[in-house]
Amino acid sequence: MNLKELNEIATKQDLEEVKTQLVDILLFLSKINPEKEFYSPKEFAQKTSIPYSTVVYKCSAGKLKAFQESPNGSWLIYASEFERMKQFAFDNIDYK
Repeated sequence: MNLKELNEIATKQDLEEVKTQLVDILLFLSKINPEKEFYSPKEFAQKTSIPYSTVVYKCSAGKLKAFQESPNGSWLIYASEFERMKQFAFDNIDYK
């Protein structure tokens, strides 16, 4: 294939336009479903199937990486706790 035939398929400008469109699509999608940094105890309980009361207890006991923005306020649990809990569960599987 020569340069003329390649240019008939797609020009550099065509590829740049496609790249720009893809970047725009990715930006749009990131706004629709941004990665959360924190979860409420209710959200965490729903995602992990751990009872809500247990999640709140683990937050107050320091067993989950979480914080309260104000005293007696709602807990905010770091999203990284999902990965930590998955790894913990995986490490403790009994392979008998």
